[in-house]
Order: sequence, then structure tokens, then C-alpha cells
Amino acid sequence: MYFPSKKDLWLSIIYWLCALFFIIPPIFFPNFGVWISPSFLDKQWIKIITLSLIGFCLLWIWFKTGYSIKKDVLTIQYGPFRWKIKIADIHSVTETKNPFTDPALSIDKLEINYGKFKTIAISPKNKTEFINQLRKQNLNISTDKNK
Repeated sequence: MYFPSKKDLWLSIIYWLCALFFIIPPIFFPNFGVWISPSFLDKQWIKIITLSLIGFCLLWIWFKTGYSIKKDVLTIQYGPFRWKIKIADIHSVTETKNPFTDPALSIDKLEINYGKFKTIAISPKNKTEFINQLRKQNLNISTDKNK
């Protein structure tokens, strides 16, 4: 089952502005920001490729962030990055508003504790259904509601 990431409006604006800032100016305004470019970006084609790759990576993260539960594995995809967690290794899932970076596009997150001391926070749109699907496979997962 696939769960898309919840997307906050303010984070949407930041992602899109940054992505467009990395893609459009190097192509259409080649002298824009020349004074802040490192010397290895002196050639226009290098600047276009390097900065556009950063912009397209941000868009990849925007469009391809989601979480899937298949068999006994939770797969977290954050653009080009991917984590696989065995559902049997998950100890607890708790709600958090942690603003720090995680494979999530919202501040409204679920913190997953797994393994010995591992933690990751994600932001599925439907948190209740997501937790229910995890608990179908591992009844030992503790949540905010059953503490």
C-alpha cells in the first residue's frame, strides 16, 4: 500500500522557489550571480548543468516522496534517496512536530523508532491508516494512542 507525503504550503513555496532559482537564472540570465559563483563554474555550460541538477533534484524530491508498505517492509522514498525498514524491527510510532530535516514534506510527522537506536520521521497524508497498516503486521508497535 502506498502513502503519499503530506505537503505543507510554506514548504511547497520554498521547494518550488529554490528549484526554479537553480534552473531558470543560469539558462536565461547567464550573468546573474556571477560574483557569487565559484571559479569552477566560470564556463556557462558547467553552471547550467550543475545548478540545473540541483533544481531538478529538488523537484524529484517534491514529486517522489512517499512511503509504501509491502509484505514485511516499509520503504521510504525521498526523491533519489530510499530507506527500507523491516516492519518487525519497528518499536514505536509517535506523532511529532519536529522541524528538522527528514524524508518528509510537512512538519506534521510520525517518528518511527526501529532497530537498536534508529529513528526516522515521515509525513504520510493519512497517518491513521498508515499506523493501522503497520500494526496489522506488527502488533508490538506502540503508538501515542496505546501508551
